[in-house]
Amino acid sequence: MKACVLVRTEPGKYGAIARQIAKLQGVKVVFPVYGRTDVVAAVEAKDVKALSKLSRSISNVKGVLATETLVGLEV
Repeated sequence: MKACVLVRTEPGKYGAIARQIAKLQGVKVVFPVYGRTDVVAAVEAKDVKALSKLSRSISNVKGVLATETLVGLEV
């Protein structure tokens, strides 16, 4: 499964947090953005359970305030 995880961070922490997220297994691309979220992570997981675990790992990075996971659909 493919998904994007939108991440809100503590002010000024987006760079360090993006680098930490990039180290997690299943994370394919991470980049800071302007807007309601501070970092976007494109991720892949074998199933919903693995995606949930990865999303929780991202949420547990120090300085992360909130996440929203957008699950990709097959087209």
